[in-house]
Amino acid sequence: MAGLVFWPGYGVAPMAPYNQCMKISGRYLLVFALIFLFSGPNCNGQDEGKPVQPIDQSSFGAAQLAGRIEAHRLVECSGLETSLVTGDLLWAVNDGGHGPFLYALGSDGRNRGRVLVAGAQNRDWEGLETFFWRGRPMILIADFGDNDEQYDTHTLYIVAEPPLYGERYGESAIVDIAWRIVFLYPDRKHDAEGVAVDTVSEKILVLTKRDNPPLLFELPLRPPSTDQHIVAHHVTTVGRIPPPSDKDLLQKHGTFQSQPTSLDFSTDGLQAVVLTYKHAYLFKRSNHDSWGKVLSGNPILIPLPLPHNDSDLRQREAICFTPDGRSLLVTSEGRGAGIFRLEAR
Repeated sequence: MAGLVFWPGYGVAPMAPYNQCMKISGRYLLVFALIFLFSGPNCNGQDEGKPVQPIDQSSFGAAQLAGRIEAHRLVECSGLETSLVTGDLLWAVNDGGHGPFLYALGSDGRNRGRVLVAGAQNRDWEGLETFFWRGRPMILIADFGDNDEQYDTHTLYIVAEPPLYGERYGESAIVDIAWRIVFLYPDRKHDAEGVAVDTVSEKILVLTKRDNPPLLFELPLRPPSTDQHIVAHHVTTVGRIPPPSDKDLLQKHGTFQSQPTSLDFSTDGLQAVVLTYKHAYLFKRSNHDSWGKVLSGNPILIPLPLPHNDSDLRQREAICFTPDGRSLLVTSEGRGAGIFRLEAR
């Protein structure tokens, strides 16, 4: 009876009887040696446990400049989303310290006014999401930036998307808060810039920024009581986004290249995109997979112009799908920042 032999990198395999093994020519031994040399464990120099490289690079075409942010007060755009009510309308928010306003933009960046969120505070607005809730178009504003990880609680504001009459919103435009969610993390303090809404499960997903790897947390979209603080639930780690390369580490702020600055779900709920300071990454979902499973899996690389090659994307902070899921829009901080469109192939 044939015995067993262990081939490194291939496992256990049947071993031929001795008299058959003696018949193997030097030519076959050479073939086996070459297979082991080029296909053995870690032949590519990667260690187990390191993030898997993205599996594809062709989901979206190259980024094309669609316009520039015209609103002179929108100087630190930290969130961008498409309107669910008005075609050719984008919503954006400023980073902390700029007042509680929603900025309306054309898809080419032209200024279409702003809307005051009554009763809200902008401590550090870093995320934005539009979604339908029970048939109503809504906007979620995430005040959860915490660069120094010093705050115990964070606030999510949910407002009804204000209708637009005419070309732009007037100076007195205002929207009330439908409800707010004050939450804390279950373990310690975190900084976050990625937020998205799963309308089927009525959950809010929060993606942290400075953890290595980033962490995904979950909150109820409409808690039974908004008077109490909600403790977020840790879902998974998002560990397959490639870390900074050796070349990245030689550049200023290179250690931050893989940090997530934005998260968005497509309207059909089948795609998620994560933006980092370097590139974007697409995650595809089947009908029955949880977002935790999807975002802990392998992403598809969406290359973006590198900051040193295109100053219009020098500090990319916001990304979103168009309503049909066929395009992505991405922008950066800075006065007059460019808005770039990427079309699906």
